[in-house]
Amino acid sequence: MSANQKIRIHAMLRTLSPLHITSPEAARLNIAEMKPIYGDSKEHPPLNLTQKMTVHEAGNSPRNVPVIAANNVMGRLRRHAAACVLDALRSNNERIKISTYMGLQCGAVTGNPDGRDPLFQDFKDAHAHPYLGLLGGGPRMIRRAVHCFNMVPYMDATAIMFSRAMHPHLDESIHKAPADPRRLTQCWIMNRNDDLRELVNISQASEVVEDFDAQMTARQTAIIASSSADNRSEGDARLSTRSFSALEFVVPGVYFPMVFELDVNDAQMGLFLASLDRFAQKERLGGHSRNGFGNFSLTDVVATDMDGQILADGLFANSRLKLDNDFVKPYLKAWVAAAKEIDARELDRLFAPPLEESKAKRQAKASAAKSTTETV
Repeated sequence: MSANQKIRIHAMLRTLSPLHITSPEAARLNIAEMKPIYGDSKEHPPLNLTQKMTVHEAGNSPRNVPVIAANNVMGRLRRHAAACVLDALRSNNERIKISTYMGLQCGAVTGNPDGRDPLFQDFKDAHAHPYLGLLGGGPRMIRRAVHCFNMVPYMDATAIMFSRAMHPHLDESIHKAPADPRRLTQCWIMNRNDDLRELVNISQASEVVEDFDAQMTARQTAIIASSSADNRSEGDARLSTRSFSALEFVVPGVYFPMVFELDVNDAQMGLFLASLDRFAQKERLGGHSRNGFGNFSLTDVVATDMDGQILADGLFANSRLKLDNDFVKPYLKAWVAAAKEIDARELDRLFAPPLEESKAKRQAKASAAKSTTETV
């Protein structure tokens, strides 16, 4: 097993289409100005905001800037790493327990971590394992060996966030975002019509809908009644397909510098690179991917040491890992060798949830607790 190395991986994630990562804040859209209004005004359509982070810039008011949260990226990377492990298990004709599968996908086997103190040998085995050592988790909540920074566009307001780990190839003329974060987002209206309510293609509907005249009259009457009763022009949403809302998104072309810090062995680094390759190839970030949202490119992927000295660059081309890169090849080779040794029984052991207490033991504890309560 190779010794661990501390390495940073830098990249530039650039939006190629609108990006919408929903924020739970309540807002409305001022249609005249196409700007968010915070509050619950019924005069304006509801607006689904995109996730932002408040940044305090010296000498200026706080700025709300778009953010791609680190836990969002790490959750997706974990699933791509799990896919790599599952591919290895299939190649080895092995099967795992369902609890192990859940642990691989999300890091947790149950909602409650194992409260037992980990044995030193279990700790060593977990940290040496390609998957569990890289991404951590499991019943004993093993600490992961890769850490991702929250991703925000580089601008004057966010420059302080990059003081610890700046991309070595960051070029302000290319990568710097506008000083006003409001120029990074845009709002769109989402309007869904109700053909029958608006009497569109009525002749077509009348030819195929059963008992059309009676059904149409009943539907119209119910919509009109609900509008009058509630003093609303749109009527009850349960009676009509009509809806009117708005969506905020990050515009295409925005760069989000990406930073990972790793303390890993060769096989773990190989698994990370393979997972990052899958992430760049297959992922669509945020919601509304069915409408073309969430596309991105991954460029300027560079490896440095913890002091920022470049170890290798050009790790990706056209958002795909360069398998012939001299930095990449030995790590992938180590992962391929480790993948052949992945054992289902070992994974099941490392992800095994705590054994449930026997019924007799639980009854004894309950009796003791009751006796103590009665004595008090």
